[in-house]
Amino acid sequence: MENEELRGRIREVAREVLGEDLSLSVTAWHEPLRGYVNIDVVDPDTGQVEFRTLASTLGEVRSRLWAKEQGLLEKAQTLAERLRALAPRPPSEKEQWELKVLSLAQEALEPAGHDAIVEWRDDGHLAVGLHTFDEKQWRFEFELLATTRRVAPVLERARGFGLEAQARELAAKLGALGFEPMRDPEPEDEAARVPGVVAAVIEQFEYAHDPLDRLFDSLGMPDWDEIHDDRLQRRVLEQVCAHVRARAEEEKTWPDVIPADRLEAAFEVLRARGFVAEMSASTTMSGGWEVSRELADLRREQGETIVGTVFFHQQDAASAMEGHPLHLAYGLINDEEDDAREEELTEEEDAKVSEDAAAVGRIIVEVLREHGFTPEWSGDSHSRITLKPAFVWRRRRARVDTTETWSLGEGNRVLALLVEFLPKLRAFEFFPGETVGLHELRSASVRQLTLCYEREEDARDALSTVVAQARERFPALESLTVRADGFEETVEL
Repeated sequence: MENEELRGRIREVAREVLGEDLSLSVTAWHEPLRGYVNIDVVDPDTGQVEFRTLASTLGEVRSRLWAKEQGLLEKAQTLAERLRALAPRPPSEKEQWELKVLSLAQEALEPAGHDAIVEWRDDGHLAVGLHTFDEKQWRFEFELLATTRRVAPVLERARGFGLEAQARELAAKLGALGFEPMRDPEPEDEAARVPGVVAAVIEQFEYAHDPLDRLFDSLGMPDWDEIHDDRLQRRVLEQVCAHVRARAEEEKTWPDVIPADRLEAAFEVLRARGFVAEMSASTTMSGGWEVSRELADLRREQGETIVGTVFFHQQDAASAMEGHPLHLAYGLINDEEDDAREEELTEEEDAKVSEDAAAVGRIIVEVLREHGFTPEWSGDSHSRITLKPAFVWRRRRARVDTTETWSLGEGNRVLALLVEFLPKLRAFEFFPGETVGLHELRSASVRQLTLCYEREEDARDALSTVVAQARERFPALESLTVRADGFEETVEL
C-alpha cells in the first residue's frame, strides 16, 4: 500500500467515525507504513492551520484529555482501533519506544490535567512535554519537561506549569528505561565529504592567513555547506579541533623566533611605510592582486598614501610548506582610474611605471635584508623576489587568531567548538542547542557572552542555569546576556 492509498483509506475511516463536521487532515508515510488523523485548528482571520494529532495506525489515542473535552474520546478510541486494522503490523523498535514513553508520559501528566506530547529529538532521544498555543503566531509550542537522557532539562519551565514533581518523576522513569539514542544512519553522500572538508580546513589553517572563525568561509569549495547532518558536522569540527590543539602544543617547542616571525616583522615595517603586505593572500596570483587592491582602497579611504604591495599566495605557501623558497609578488597598486589607462600608456609612461615598480622592489629587498633574509632578485620589475634562505612555512597562530568579537548564527552553532582557540576573543554571541551547548565551550579571554534563544520564555528560563555554567566555562566573563525576539536581560558577573 502506498502513501496516497493509505491516506485515502484513513480519511474514509476518519469521516465515518468522526463525522463530517470536523476539520480533518491526514498524514502518512511509507517506511514504515504509518498514518495519523489530525484535527485542524484554523485561524478564521488568516486561514493559518495548526493541528492536534488524535490517533494513528499504531492504535494509540493522543490528546486524550482534549478529545474528552470535545466529547470525542470514545470516537477517538474507536478510530484508533479501526486505523490499526488498516495497516496491521507489529510496531518497529523505534515505534515501540515511542509508545512506551507516551504511555509513561500520559500516566504522569493526565492526572495533572495536561495531554502528554512525545517528540523525537535530533540527537535520537525522545522528549516529553506539553503543548501551549501561541495565538499570535498561530502555532503550538512544545514545552519540554523531560527526556530519555535521564534529565529534566528545564525545571523552571515545569515549575511554571505546576509540573515540577511530574517532570522529576518522568525524568527518573525515562532514565530507568535504559534507552539508547536511535537515529537514522548517517547520509552516505555527506559522510563521504567529511575527509575532504577536514583536509581543506586544515590546509587553510596551515596557510595561516585567516583566523579560525573564518576558516570555513575560506574553503573555496561547497562541500562543507552540503554536510547537513549534525553528527557529521561535529565530526569535522572535532577533527579540526584536535589538529588545532596539537598545533598549540607543538608551538610550545618552537624557538623564540622563527623565520615567519622575521617575515611578519618585515611586513609590519613595510606596512608602516605605506605598503600593503599580505601572507597567503588568496589562492592565486590574480587573487592576491585583488586582495591587495581591496586593502589599498580601504586604507586610501582612511587617508593613507599607498606606496605599493608585496604578497605571496596560498600556492606559494603550499610550496614553502615543503621547504621550497617563498616567492614574493610586488608592485604598484593603482587606483581604478589608473588601471583603466594602463593600456593607453605611452612607451615613456610605461617605462616610468616599470621604474617605479622596481623602486618598490628595492625597498622590499632592503627591508627583508634588515630582517635576516638574503633575497634573490634580478632587479627587473617583472620578476618576483625569491626569499632565501628557504624554510618550512609555519606561522604562530597568535599572529593570525586576533578576532575580538564573534557572532555565530543558529545554523553555524557547531563552529562554537573553536571558541577556546581564539586567544583575543572578548565578545561572543551564539545560539545554544542540542548540537553544541554552553557546557561544552570554554574560553579564557571572553568577557562578554550573549546567548540567543528563539522565544522569550526559553531565554528567561535559561537564566536560572546558564549563569553558573558561564562562570565555570568562561572565567574572565564580566557580563552574560540572554536574548530573544523582544527580550534581553544582562547579568553583571
